[in-house]
Amino acid sequence: MAADSDATQTSRYLSVAAIILGVLLAATSLLADEIGVSGGGEGIGWKQLIGAIAGIVIALAGVALLLRPRGFTESD
Repeated sequence: MAADSDATQTSRYLSVAAIILGVLLAATSLLADEIGVSGGGEGIGWKQLIGAIAGIVIALAGVALLLRPRGFTESD
């Protein structure tokens, strides 16, 4: 039973880490011009869009892992 609990906690930590990483990646990509890490130019470039989309996908995957139904055992 303890191994199941540890696996659940690890899964939860990884889910939260994916959400945080995804949000940070998306935010950094979209705010690259303002924080000075872009390659220049006006507006959102294609690299920023790829970073933002990847960040959103990673964050949504973390949410899906966090909200997925846990396995259940039937007790006889």
